Amino acid sequence: MEYTPKRNLDEFKKIMVDIKKTIPEHYSAFINEKQHIIKEGIISEKTKWLLLLIASLSQKCSVCVPRAVEHCLESGWSKEEILEASMVAVLVGGSSVMTYVTLAAKTIEQLKENG
Repeated sequence: MEYTPKRNLDEFKKIMVDIKKTIPEHYSAFINEKQHIIKEGIISEKTKWLLLLIASLSQKCSVCVPRAVEHCLESGWSKEEILEASMVAVLVGGSSVMTYVTLAAKTIEQLKENG
């Protein structure tokens, strides 16, 4: 399978810069809400990123999965932990979610290669 998660992440980030310039108030509201929800609370920020990955896999979002994987790695989750947790999404979303688990695995591989 030809996945290019690193390229997709770079393109996503570039497009988000344009969106921020075009609708700065709406963009800021979105970012503020995301930061508020993700920040450390009763549940650790690290765990919230893993939960976000599971939701992204279950929703089959080809942009959200690499973003969540990137944050999971930055938060200290190992490849094994990420992939094991990803199987929970398969329980929720069925076997078609396995396609997105392979996207998560490829993202880990590409991000580790590019350090």
